[in-house]
Amino acid sequence: MGIRNLFSTETVNTGRQPAVDLCKTISIILMILCHVFYAVKYTNTPSLTASFIAHNLVRLLGAQFFMFSMGLGLAYTRNDSPKSCFRRGIILLLMGYLLNFLREILPWMVCGSYPMFSSVMTNNKFLMLLSGDILQFAGLAFLFFGLVKHFKLSNLTIFLITIVLTAIGAFCTNEISVRLSTDNFYFSFIGLFIPIKNFTANSYVCFSFCNWIIYPVTGWLFGKLLKRCVNPDKFYWYLLLISVPLLLLAWSAFDAAGKNMWMMLMNPLNYHQQNPVILAVYLNIIAVAISLAHIFSNYFVKFKFWGVIKHLSSELPTLYIVSWVVIGWIGALLKMNHTSITKDMDNIFWLFVIVLVLSEIYIGFKNLIKKKKNS
Repeated sequence: MGIRNLFSTETVNTGRQPAVDLCKTISIILMILCHVFYAVKYTNTPSLTASFIAHNLVRLLGAQFFMFSMGLGLAYTRNDSPKSCFRRGIILLLMGYLLNFLREILPWMVCGSYPMFSSVMTNNKFLMLLSGDILQFAGLAFLFFGLVKHFKLSNLTIFLITIVLTAIGAFCTNEISVRLSTDNFYFSFIGLFIPIKNFTANSYVCFSFCNWIIYPVTGWLFGKLLKRCVNPDKFYWYLLLISVPLLLLAWSAFDAAGKNMWMMLMNPLNYHQQNPVILAVYLNIIAVAISLAHIFSNYFVKFKFWGVIKHLSSELPTLYIVSWVVIGWIGALLKMNHTSITKDMDNIFWLFVIVLVLSEIYIGFKNLIKKKKNS
């Protein structure tokens, strides 16, 4: 079967996508682990530490796939009207700022210590309230989809608009910086749309719209293509056979230019303010990851533990929010202040387990209450 014969003119692949479930589950586990390391920081350790490894794994398959899968999910949902997208966008924006309050400001007000971002809050204790994280970006992304759907723009037009926005983001990354001071609140809003160099570097705004919108848009277009795929198994094998050589070619090109590709990808500023080259490499990594996930999920979906994978995948947004709140309060109560309290990996592991268990307890109560209301 050739590549052209893999796709139908009609929607034929509408079921749940196990590959996406697997990637989303891995992503949320890695993100929670990475966030635990935000509260507990190692000092005087070699570069190849558990913290280094965790952060690098998250950067390979963390926020990028979170956003990619968000767009893919939108392609599969029936509730994708402009009104629905606008509603979800506003809710996500508000949830992002509520999360800032619950994980940072409120623990500081109650406990008198800063859980994670002590360097930022020392400058201005309320500046973190308006910082931009992944939920704020997700809100803007849904508002974007609501807008393009309202005007009924074609897929090609939407993609071209995304390319233009990416180019604007790349230009602003190198050109725009501000003098940080206690009255820079309005830059937190500007940074939501275009990257401000030292704001991103200091965790004020982590995911600027122009730099990251290509991920949900690519996921959305990928989902629309996947829905017409008559043979997903062959499609993912073709995708793997294309994406792996491209990734190796990118590695060779970086090496020829005298640069280490992985160290470039791991650089915090490169990660948050992605130029087109870094962005293309990350999209290639997503292609490899989702292809491998499909191949593995075909085997693992037969086992009972796959129910855990599906559960974690479906609860990804809730896990993200609740785990952050738990980490914030644990950090404040133990007065971690983003400093080293241990070099024992067992303690890091148990803190991760505690965060995950408390998050799951909340989800269990939430689902139980929801079930009682529906019965």
